Amino acid sequence: MDSPSLRRHPLDRRRAPREAATDLAARRARETAEAEVAGYIAQMTAEMMAMASRANLDLLSYLLSIARTEAETIAHRSRQIPIVD
Repeated sequence: MDSPSLRRHPLDRRRAPREAATDLAARRARETAEAEVAGYIAQMTAEMMAMASRANLDLLSYLLSIARTEAETIAHRSRQIPIVD
């Protein structure tokens, strides 16, 4: 039986040193892809929001603005958070 000091909490995301290099590379690739997709979605929703506004579709324009803001937040966060081992 493991002693309490040796067991890891299920939410503890720290990795063993041998796993860190591959996990770090995979994490960077995933975060880069997420930022690119979120940035693209932000651009597309901005265009659709403008179209909805021109057509006086106020609720749709508002909902698209929420989606755009969320996409911009994700894109910005993915590009700004430093990755720490």
